[in-house]
Amino acid sequence: MRRLPIFLLLDVSESMAGECHRQMQQGLERLTKNLRTDPHALETVYLSVVAFAGQAKTLAPLTELAFFYPPRLPIGAGTSLGVGLTHLMQEINANVQKTTAQRKGDWRPIVYLMTDGKPTDNIEGALARWQKEFASSVTLVAIDIGKHAAIDTLRRLTDHVLHLDASDDADFRKFIDWVTQSVVAQSRSVASTGQVNLAKVDTDILTLVNNLAQANSLDEDFVILPGRCQKTQLPYLIKYEKALPNFENSNVKMSAEQYYLTGVFPLEPDYFEFSDTRCLTRTVNTAALLGAPGCPHCGNPYGFAVCRCGQIMCIKGDGPAICPSCKTQCNFSQGEGAGFDVARGRG
Repeated sequence: MRRLPIFLLLDVSESMAGECHRQMQQGLERLTKNLRTDPHALETVYLSVVAFAGQAKTLAPLTELAFFYPPRLPIGAGTSLGVGLTHLMQEINANVQKTTAQRKGDWRPIVYLMTDGKPTDNIEGALARWQKEFASSVTLVAIDIGKHAAIDTLRRLTDHVLHLDASDDADFRKFIDWVTQSVVAQSRSVASTGQVNLAKVDTDILTLVNNLAQANSLDEDFVILPGRCQKTQLPYLIKYEKALPNFENSNVKMSAEQYYLTGVFPLEPDYFEFSDTRCLTRTVNTAALLGAPGCPHCGNPYGFAVCRCGQIMCIKGDGPAICPSCKTQCNFSQGEGAGFDVARGRG
Protein backbone atom coordinates (compact mmCIF):
# COMPACT_ATOMS: atom_id res chain seq x y z
CA MET A 1 0.00 0.00 0.00
CA ARG A 2 1.38 3.40 -0.99
CA ARG A 3 1.70 5.91 1.81
CA LEU A 4 -0.09 9.26 2.08
CA PRO A 5 2.33 11.56 3.98
CA ILE A 6 0.62 14.27 6.06
CA PHE A 7 2.85 16.95 7.60
CA LEU A 8 1.52 19.29 10.30
CA LEU A 9 3.61 22.48 10.36
CA LEU A 10 2.57 24.21 13.59
CA ASP A 11 3.34 27.70 14.87
CA VAL A 12 4.31 27.46 18.56
CA SER A 13 5.45 31.06 18.96
CA GLU A 14 4.87 33.15 22.09
CA SER A 15 1.71 34.73 20.68
CA MET A 16 0.11 31.27 20.63
CA ALA A 17 0.44 30.99 24.41
CA GLY A 18 -2.87 30.45 26.18
CA GLU A 19 -6.08 29.31 24.50
CA CYS A 20 -4.62 28.83 21.00
CA HIS A 21 -1.83 26.61 22.30
CA ARG A 22 -4.17 24.56 24.50
CA GLN A 23 -6.70 24.12 21.69
CA MET A 24 -4.01 23.08 19.23
CA GLN A 25 -2.65 20.48 21.67
CA GLN A 26 -6.11 19.05 22.27
CA GLY A 27 -6.88 19.28 18.56
CA LEU A 28 -3.85 17.18 17.69
CA GLU A 29 -5.08 14.49 20.05
CA ARG A 30 -8.61 14.68 18.64
CA LEU A 31 -7.33 14.48 15.06
CA THR A 32 -5.34 11.32 15.82
CA LYS A 33 -8.26 9.67 17.59
CA ASN A 34 -10.71 10.52 14.81
CA LEU A 35 -8.45 9.34 11.98
CA ARG A 36 -7.94 5.97 13.62
CA THR A 37 -11.64 5.22 13.21
CA ASP A 38 -11.37 5.24 9.40
CA PRO A 39 -9.99 2.10 7.70
CA HIS A 40 -8.77 3.99 4.62
CA ALA A 41 -6.78 6.41 6.77
CA LEU A 42 -5.35 3.56 8.83
CA GLU A 43 -4.08 1.88 5.68
CA THR A 44 -2.50 4.88 3.99
CA VAL A 45 -1.94 7.88 6.30
CA TYR A 46 1.47 8.63 7.82
CA LEU A 47 1.68 11.67 10.12
CA SER A 48 4.53 14.00 11.05
CA VAL A 49 4.57 17.10 13.28
CA VAL A 50 7.04 19.94 12.73
CA ALA A 51 6.90 22.86 15.17
CA PHE A 52 8.44 26.27 14.62
CA ALA A 53 8.92 29.41 16.69
CA GLY A 54 12.34 31.09 16.59
CA GLN A 55 13.75 27.65 15.75
CA ALA A 56 12.15 24.62 14.10
CA LYS A 57 12.22 20.96 15.11
CA THR A 58 10.55 17.70 14.19
CA LEU A 59 8.43 16.66 17.16
CA ALA A 60 7.17 13.50 15.50
CA PRO A 61 8.84 11.93 12.42
CA LEU A 62 6.69 10.52 9.63
CA THR A 63 4.90 7.66 11.38
CA GLU A 64 2.19 5.19 10.43
CA LEU A 65 -1.13 6.39 11.84
CA ALA A 66 -1.65 3.27 13.98
CA PHE A 67 1.62 3.96 15.81
CA PHE A 68 1.47 7.76 15.92
CA TYR A 69 1.16 9.47 19.30
CA PRO A 70 0.59 13.26 19.55
CA PRO A 71 3.70 14.99 20.92
CA ARG A 72 3.64 17.74 23.54
CA LEU A 73 3.71 21.13 21.83
CA PRO A 74 6.33 23.56 23.19
CA ILE A 75 6.44 27.37 23.12
CA GLY A 76 9.32 29.49 21.81
CA ALA A 77 10.21 33.10 21.03
CA GLY A 78 9.82 34.28 17.45
CA THR A 79 7.74 33.30 14.42
CA SER A 80 10.46 32.14 12.01
CA LEU A 81 8.30 30.86 9.18
CA GLY A 82 11.30 30.77 6.85
CA VAL A 83 13.15 28.51 9.29
CA GLY A 84 10.06 26.32 9.70
CA LEU A 85 9.54 26.03 5.96
CA THR A 86 13.20 25.15 5.38
CA HIS A 87 13.04 22.44 8.04
CA LEU A 88 9.84 21.07 6.49
CA MET A 89 11.48 20.85 3.07
CA GLN A 90 14.36 18.90 4.59
CA GLU A 91 11.88 16.48 6.18
CA ILE A 92 10.02 15.98 2.91
CA ASN A 93 13.25 15.32 1.00
CA ALA A 94 14.50 12.87 3.62
CA ASN A 95 11.32 10.91 4.29
CA VAL A 96 8.96 10.97 1.30
CA GLN A 97 9.63 8.09 -1.05
CA LYS A 98 9.89 9.08 -4.72
CA THR A 99 8.65 6.99 -7.63
CA THR A 100 11.41 5.17 -9.50
CA ALA A 101 11.59 2.71 -12.37
CA GLN A 102 11.55 -0.10 -9.82
CA ARG A 103 8.72 1.05 -7.52
CA LYS A 104 5.89 3.46 -6.99
CA GLY A 105 6.64 6.06 -4.36
CA ASP A 106 4.39 7.79 -1.85
CA TRP A 107 1.29 9.69 -2.82
CA ARG A 108 1.58 13.47 -3.14
CA PRO A 109 2.41 14.82 0.36
CA ILE A 110 -0.02 17.19 2.09
CA VAL A 111 1.03 19.94 4.51
CA TYR A 112 -1.30 21.69 6.96
CA LEU A 113 0.33 24.92 8.12
CA MET A 114 -1.23 26.66 11.12
CA THR A 115 -0.03 30.10 12.25
CA ASP A 116 -1.38 33.13 14.08
CA GLY A 117 1.35 35.71 13.50
CA LYS A 118 3.66 37.49 11.13
CA PRO A 119 7.10 36.09 10.20
CA THR A 120 9.96 37.48 12.28
CA ASP A 121 12.68 36.20 9.92
CA ASN A 122 13.55 36.70 6.26
CA ILE A 123 11.46 34.17 4.36
CA GLU A 124 12.38 35.10 0.77
CA GLY A 125 14.96 32.32 0.29
CA ALA A 126 12.65 29.64 1.68
CA LEU A 127 9.71 30.93 -0.38
CA ALA A 128 11.76 30.87 -3.59
CA ARG A 129 12.96 27.32 -2.92
CA TRP A 130 9.42 26.16 -2.08
CA GLN A 131 8.01 27.56 -5.32
CA LYS A 132 10.84 26.07 -7.38
CA GLU A 133 11.14 22.60 -5.83
CA PHE A 134 7.96 21.76 -3.89
CA ALA A 135 4.90 23.77 -4.91
CA SER A 136 4.14 21.53 -7.89
CA SER A 137 4.55 18.26 -5.99
CA VAL A 138 3.20 19.03 -2.49
CA THR A 139 -0.27 20.25 -1.50
CA LEU A 140 -0.04 22.95 1.17
CA VAL A 141 -3.10 24.14 3.08
CA ALA A 142 -2.41 27.26 5.18
CA ILE A 143 -4.75 28.13 8.04
CA ASP A 144 -4.49 31.54 9.67
CA ILE A 145 -5.69 31.43 13.27
CA GLY A 146 -7.34 34.56 14.62
CA LYS A 147 -6.93 38.04 13.16
CA HIS A 148 -3.20 38.78 13.10
CA ALA A 149 -1.60 36.30 10.68
CA ALA A 150 0.20 37.59 7.57
CA ILE A 151 -2.25 36.32 4.97
CA ASP A 152 -0.37 38.07 2.17
CA THR A 153 2.66 35.88 2.94
CA LEU A 154 0.56 32.72 3.10
CA ARG A 155 -0.97 33.55 -0.28
CA ARG A 156 2.52 33.58 -1.77
CA LEU A 157 2.95 30.00 -0.56
CA THR A 158 -0.31 28.45 -1.69
CA ASP A 159 -3.75 29.07 -3.17
CA HIS A 160 -5.28 27.06 -0.32
CA VAL A 161 -5.43 29.73 2.41
CA LEU A 162 -8.18 29.55 5.03
CA HIS A 163 -9.03 31.95 7.83
CA LEU A 164 -10.13 30.23 11.05
CA ASP A 165 -12.49 32.13 13.34
CA ALA A 166 -12.87 29.85 16.35
CA SER A 167 -14.44 31.76 19.22
CA ASP A 168 -14.54 28.81 21.62
CA ASP A 169 -13.55 25.17 22.09
CA ALA A 170 -16.61 23.92 20.20
CA ASP A 171 -15.58 25.91 17.11
CA PHE A 172 -12.04 24.57 17.30
CA ARG A 173 -13.35 21.02 17.53
CA LYS A 174 -15.37 21.70 14.36
CA PHE A 175 -12.16 22.82 12.69
CA ILE A 176 -10.30 19.67 13.75
CA ASP A 177 -13.22 17.58 12.47
CA TRP A 178 -12.90 19.40 9.11
CA VAL A 179 -9.17 18.54 8.99
CA THR A 180 -10.09 14.92 9.81
CA GLN A 181 -12.68 14.81 7.03
CA SER A 182 -10.17 16.30 4.58
CA VAL A 183 -7.48 13.74 5.44
CA VAL A 184 -10.00 10.89 5.17
CA ALA A 185 -11.24 12.24 1.83
CA GLN A 186 -7.66 12.51 0.63
CA SER A 187 -6.81 8.96 1.72
CA ARG A 188 -9.80 7.65 -0.24
CA SER A 189 -9.41 9.81 -3.33
CA VAL A 190 -5.72 9.05 -3.89
CA ALA A 191 -6.48 5.35 -3.73
CA SER A 192 -9.17 5.61 -6.41
CA THR A 193 -8.18 8.58 -8.60
CA GLY A 194 -4.71 9.69 -7.47
CA GLN A 195 -6.11 13.19 -6.82
CA VAL A 196 -6.07 15.20 -3.59
CA ASN A 197 -9.33 16.74 -2.36
CA LEU A 198 -10.26 18.90 0.62
CA ALA A 199 -13.47 18.42 2.57
CA LYS A 200 -16.20 21.02 2.08
CA VAL A 201 -15.36 24.14 4.07
CA ASP A 202 -17.51 24.78 7.16
CA THR A 203 -18.33 28.44 6.55
CA ASP A 204 -19.35 28.94 10.19
CA ILE A 205 -15.69 28.81 11.22
CA LEU A 206 -13.59 28.77 8.02
CA THR A 207 -13.34 31.33 5.23
CA LEU A 208 -11.43 30.75 2.00
CA VAL A 209 -9.13 33.72 1.45
CA ASN A 210 -9.35 34.52 -2.24
CA ASN A 211 -7.45 37.78 -2.49
CA LEU A 212 -4.99 39.96 -0.66
CA ALA A 213 -7.65 42.55 0.12
CA GLN A 214 -8.89 40.14 2.78
CA ALA A 215 -5.52 40.19 4.53
CA ASN A 216 -5.39 41.96 7.88
CA SER A 217 -2.64 44.58 8.00
CA LEU A 218 -2.60 45.21 11.73
CA ASP A 219 0.80 45.28 13.43
CA GLU A 220 1.98 45.52 17.02
CA ASP A 221 -0.99 43.45 18.15
CA PHE A 222 0.64 41.82 21.14
CA VAL A 223 3.30 42.55 23.71
CA ILE A 224 4.97 39.35 24.88
CA LEU A 225 7.37 39.56 27.83
CA PRO A 226 9.47 36.53 28.78
CA GLY A 227 10.21 36.09 32.47
CA ARG A 228 11.95 33.56 34.69
CA CYS A 229 10.95 32.14 38.04
CA GLN A 230 13.41 33.01 40.81
CA LYS A 231 12.81 29.74 42.64
CA THR A 232 12.47 27.13 39.88
CA GLN A 233 14.50 28.89 37.14
CA LEU A 234 11.70 27.97 34.71
CA PRO A 235 10.52 30.45 32.07
CA TYR A 236 7.08 32.01 31.76
CA LEU A 237 5.37 34.45 29.42
CA ILE A 238 3.41 37.58 30.25
CA LYS A 239 1.01 38.35 27.42
CA TYR A 240 -0.66 41.69 26.66
CA GLU A 241 -3.03 42.43 23.78
CA LYS A 242 -3.51 45.81 22.16
CA ALA A 243 -6.45 47.74 23.56
CA LEU A 244 -9.18 48.91 21.23
CA PRO A 245 -8.92 52.64 20.39
CA ASN A 246 -10.64 54.86 22.93
CA PHE A 247 -11.82 51.91 25.01
CA GLU A 248 -12.99 53.01 28.44
CA ASN A 249 -15.10 51.89 31.36
CA SER A 250 -15.89 53.31 34.77
CA ASN A 251 -12.42 52.52 36.13
CA VAL A 252 -9.96 53.05 33.32
CA LYS A 253 -9.57 54.79 29.98
CA MET A 254 -7.21 53.39 27.36
CA SER A 255 -5.62 54.91 24.31
CA ALA A 256 -4.73 52.97 21.15
CA GLU A 257 -1.12 52.69 22.35
CA GLN A 258 -1.96 50.71 25.48
CA TYR A 259 -2.11 46.97 26.07
CA TYR A 260 -4.10 45.00 28.62
CA LEU A 261 -2.96 41.85 30.40
CA THR A 262 -4.48 38.67 28.96
CA GLY A 263 -2.54 36.06 30.92
CA VAL A 264 0.68 34.64 32.30
CA PHE A 265 1.71 31.18 31.13
CA PRO A 266 4.22 28.72 32.67
CA LEU A 267 6.69 27.20 30.21
CA GLU A 268 9.07 24.26 30.12
CA PRO A 269 12.88 24.51 29.66
CA ASP A 270 12.58 23.70 25.94
CA TYR A 271 11.27 27.26 25.46
CA PHE A 272 14.91 28.26 25.04
CA GLU A 273 15.53 25.52 22.44
CA PHE A 274 12.72 26.84 20.23
CA SER A 275 13.51 30.52 20.71
CA ASP A 276 15.22 32.93 18.32
CA THR A 277 18.68 33.55 19.79
CA ARG A 278 19.13 37.00 18.26
CA CYS A 279 19.38 39.84 20.77
CA LEU A 280 16.08 41.47 21.68
CA THR A 281 16.34 45.13 20.70
CA ARG A 282 12.70 46.21 20.65
CA THR A 283 11.26 47.64 23.85
CA VAL A 284 7.95 48.73 25.32
CA ASN A 285 7.37 51.26 28.09
CA THR A 286 5.71 49.84 31.17
CA ALA A 287 3.36 52.84 31.25
CA ALA A 288 1.61 51.32 28.21
CA LEU A 289 0.98 48.00 29.98
CA LEU A 290 -2.17 47.58 32.05
CA GLY A 291 -2.01 44.89 34.71
CA ALA A 292 0.79 42.86 36.29
CA PRO A 293 0.64 39.13 37.13
CA GLY A 294 2.13 36.88 39.77
CA CYS A 295 4.46 34.00 39.02
CA PRO A 296 2.71 30.95 37.52
CA HIS A 297 5.43 28.58 38.80
CA CYS A 298 6.04 29.41 42.46
CA GLY A 299 3.17 31.75 43.27
CA ASN A 300 5.27 34.81 44.09
CA PRO A 301 2.86 37.77 44.02
CA TYR A 302 5.07 39.88 41.74
CA GLY A 303 5.91 38.31 38.38
CA PHE A 304 7.02 41.54 36.72
CA ALA A 305 10.24 42.59 38.44
CA VAL A 306 13.10 43.75 36.23
CA CYS A 307 16.74 43.07 37.12
CA ARG A 308 19.60 45.44 36.24
CA CYS A 309 20.49 43.00 33.44
CA GLY A 310 17.12 43.77 31.85
CA GLN A 311 15.54 40.36 32.44
CA ILE A 312 12.10 39.91 34.02
CA MET A 313 11.79 37.73 37.11
CA CYS A 314 9.42 37.06 40.01
CA ILE A 315 9.84 38.30 43.61
CA LYS A 316 7.98 38.12 46.92
CA GLY A 317 8.12 41.86 47.45
CA ASP A 318 10.52 44.66 48.33
CA GLY A 319 14.03 43.63 49.33
CA PRO A 320 16.99 41.61 48.01
CA ALA A 321 16.56 38.80 45.47
CA ILE A 322 18.90 36.87 43.16
CA CYS A 323 18.18 37.15 39.45
CA PRO A 324 17.77 33.68 37.87
CA SER A 325 19.24 34.96 34.59
CA CYS A 326 22.43 36.80 35.56
CA LYS A 327 22.78 35.29 39.08
CA THR A 328 23.43 38.68 40.72
CA GLN A 329 21.61 40.02 43.78
CA CYS A 330 19.40 43.06 43.35
CA ASN A 331 17.48 45.14 45.87
CA PHE A 332 13.92 45.65 44.65
CA SER A 333 11.44 48.37 45.55
CA GLN A 334 8.21 49.49 43.93
CA GLY A 335 8.73 52.09 41.21
CA GLU A 336 7.06 55.46 41.22
CA GLY A 337 6.34 58.02 38.53
CA ALA A 338 6.86 57.42 34.80
CA GLY A 339 7.31 53.98 33.33
CA PHE A 340 10.52 52.48 31.99
CA ASP A 341 11.44 50.51 28.90
CA VAL A 342 11.69 46.71 28.93
CA ALA A 343 12.75 44.33 26.14
CA ARG A 344 9.79 42.63 24.50
CA GLY A 345 9.59 39.15 23.07
CA ARG A 346 9.34 38.41 19.37
CA GLY A 347 5.84 36.99 19.54
